[in-house]
Amino acid sequence: MASFKKTATGWRADVFKKGIRRSKTFRAKREAVAWSNQIEYEIEQGHHDTGAAPPSATMYHILERYRDDVSPKKQGARWEVIRLNQMMRDPWLADVKLSDIGPRHFSAWRDKRLKEVSGSSVNREFNLLTHACKLAWREWQWLKEHPMAGVSRPPENKPRDRVITDAEIDAYVESSGYSFTAPPTTVLSRVGAMFLFASETAMRGGEICKMKKTDIDFNKRVVYIPETKTGVPRWVPLSTKAIKILNHVINYTKGTPTVFSVTARQRDALSRKIMKKAGLDGINFHDTRRTALTRMSRKFGPMELAKISGHQDLKILQSVYYAPDPSDLVQKLD
Repeated sequence: MASFKKTATGWRADVFKKGIRRSKTFRAKREAVAWSNQIEYEIEQGHHDTGAAPPSATMYHILERYRDDVSPKKQGARWEVIRLNQMMRDPWLADVKLSDIGPRHFSAWRDKRLKEVSGSSVNREFNLLTHACKLAWREWQWLKEHPMAGVSRPPENKPRDRVITDAEIDAYVESSGYSFTAPPTTVLSRVGAMFLFASETAMRGGEICKMKKTDIDFNKRVVYIPETKTGVPRWVPLSTKAIKILNHVINYTKGTPTVFSVTARQRDALSRKIMKKAGLDGINFHDTRRTALTRMSRKFGPMELAKISGHQDLKILQSVYYAPDPSDLVQKLD
């Protein structure tokens, strides 16, 4: 019996028949239905394989199976599907037969990608490839050994240390059209409200996009985040200004499942548009997280900041986000 689920990238079809399970994502539901009908027929006729690699399989087939069977189950499914589709179009990897694939191919791919994107971006894609190859080796038995063993990673980029100034925040908010004196009826204005809210709470952009009204406890002035990057839910305290933003926006997003009624894709695209209009260079939406934590460091210690930010590793928090002004530290001595 097949089942269908709407995803961020289209429609996912799941088929489970006679002990054989298959999944695949399509842009349109009609394509998902047609594919599932064909797969069910092949299984019924005994013509469908039980998971063995296709004849003359290439790296393309590993990436395709990972995209269709593994990625949809993850929080970062949208990002993974985009990256995997890109890799599947890259002949440096996709066209290599599994019988030939080895460290030299991934080394060549790494060096080529480093000419196109940053080391940190390559490492994120490296992690994705490593997991796909590990599954293909250990569980699917499509590979006789792990082909990425011994391939070195590129160095990470230097952590961003950008703290957004009050003047830059004001310019961003003004360019978005958001104001406490006007209804935030446009998506653009609500992106401005999100930017201001992020600067107060240190919440990630994705967390704010998913935030529901039922997650907020206005009496205790906290918001519950059930799905986080680390997989550990947390409570975030809300400043007076953060509460004011929520109350203002919620009045105009009644009937919507999320507080700001803005998708991650809308936030990304419109935030870039706002920054261009405001003439802001060298900052991005995620810099609000460091900005908020740097301000909070004047009131809270690293352990308290970790509770707010959700960091599991204090070294990362201290080296990347916790950046109090030295003059503030001196004043605390007196």
